[in-house]
Amino acid sequence: MADDVLRFVGLSLSPRASANTEGMLEVALRASVSYAKSLGLEARAEKLSLAGKDVGHCRHCDACLKAGSYCVLQDDWLGLVQRLIDPIPDGVVVGSPVYFFHVTSLGRAFMERFTSLLKRRWHESFPYEPPDFSASAAGAVAVGTGRNSGIEHTLSDILDWLLMLDFVVVGGANIGAGGWSQGDTSADAIRQDSLGLEAAAYVGEKVARTAAMLKRGKQALSSALPPIGWGSRSG
Repeated sequence: MADDVLRFVGLSLSPRASANTEGMLEVALRASVSYAKSLGLEARAEKLSLAGKDVGHCRHCDACLKAGSYCVLQDDWLGLVQRLIDPIPDGVVVGSPVYFFHVTSLGRAFMERFTSLLKRRWHESFPYEPPDFSASAAGAVAVGTGRNSGIEHTLSDILDWLLMLDFVVVGGANIGAGGWSQGDTSADAIRQDSLGLEAAAYVGEKVARTAAMLKRGKQALSSALPPIGWGSRSG
């Protein structure tokens, strides 16, 4: 049955295709699918990469608000986003290499543009409800050149964004999975970091475990849950 299928998406914020960030995500996604199947659930996973994509930064122009649409900039952003909102995945793992102690500029641009999806939170006239990620689990992985090269900052960047979108965020051994290339610039350097790969698998399992609980909980309670809204309570 479709209701018993868990869908996982791995999102790479790296401008490089088939490199270390995608390697970490592949490990996490395999772990997610394997864990879901151990629960007797069907599962599938797909990767979503920003590599080779044209994604401009948010200009805070409010053209989305004026036009009553998602971001009006004509590039690859909306096509990528559609795979995250139609349908909404049960679990997401987001990964980025460390660029100057943070996520990549490409990844940051992608993240910022999500403001157009949330406009109704602050403007009731906006015609689109924000995507409901509240029953989706999410975790983070990051790859740096060393064990103290900004990995925690990069993981925090990702987790803060996920929290802003209302995902149910999981941690890992700490707040996510950190991989270390030890200065090796080759695309498969992460394969030598057994600790980083183990951490990625752990994040994947936690995402799957949480996603399964959220799915079952939503199925059991959806008809009994009253709606909530910003500014709906007084006092």
